[in-house]
Amino acid sequence: MCGIKKTTIGILASMLAVFLPLISDGAGPYKAFIANQYSPDDFKISQAEFHHGDTVIRIIQVKKISRKYDEPPNTCRAWLDVMRAKQIVFRRYFDDIDAVGFSYGLFVPEVQPPPPFFAVVKDGDYDGRLFLVHKDGKVFDLLGGFYFISENKRYLFSHYASDTSGLAVFDLQEGRVVFSSDKLPAYQHQWYIRKGSYFFTASEWLGSRMPSEKEGVAYFYNFKLHKIIGEKITSTELAASKRVAYDFDPRECEDCKVTHNK
Repeated sequence: MCGIKKTTIGILASMLAVFLPLISDGAGPYKAFIANQYSPDDFKISQAEFHHGDTVIRIIQVKKISRKYDEPPNTCRAWLDVMRAKQIVFRRYFDDIDAVGFSYGLFVPEVQPPPPFFAVVKDGDYDGRLFLVHKDGKVFDLLGGFYFISENKRYLFSHYASDTSGLAVFDLQEGRVVFSSDKLPAYQHQWYIRKGSYFFTASEWLGSRMPSEKEGVAYFYNFKLHKIIGEKITSTELAASKRVAYDFDPRECEDCKVTHNK
């Protein structure tokens, strides 16, 4: 796990300062992990297993540390296996995760969702993913990259780390995705909570590469309809709202490295 410091910094400031074309998720034909194929002069290997109920989550990552680019992977190769009764029930392989100017690799967040779920986050390639592993081995593959958990511990809000604005909301009590879209009406700038309602403000670019917070409008998550609804908001109402800190932010972690057996 990496040391996490909660943050309320606007995500897009670091993600979109360098705006690159959308790149594929880096997954290619599966290659088994063979340690002696990766010279310690060129690559750094990290691996760990996490025991979660009857399930074992195994993560292996190979990070390029040399300046030689004639031998793949160029950045980060990663394996994620979920096993139950010594059988693989879920597998993801990433042949070469591209940093594209942002965090990259597989991460095990310090702040985990409440049982029976275990979270693994993949960042890079402009395609962040959140893998929620149930203790029985079932895995939910969601839009991801950053997340926070609602104050009542029922909902997990997963912010899509990409060059589009996306969000997935997972009901931790019912064990299902209740909202998922990579086409939100605005780029998420900052999340807030006011009187039990969660909303985000929009990013806007006013002649600068760094986004600022757009005034006058907020986008509320409606828990009954499971929709995003835009509403006008005054500066006084916004000032009276509480900023929401992300429970997981990959920028606080070392890229392409997994640590700690659990």
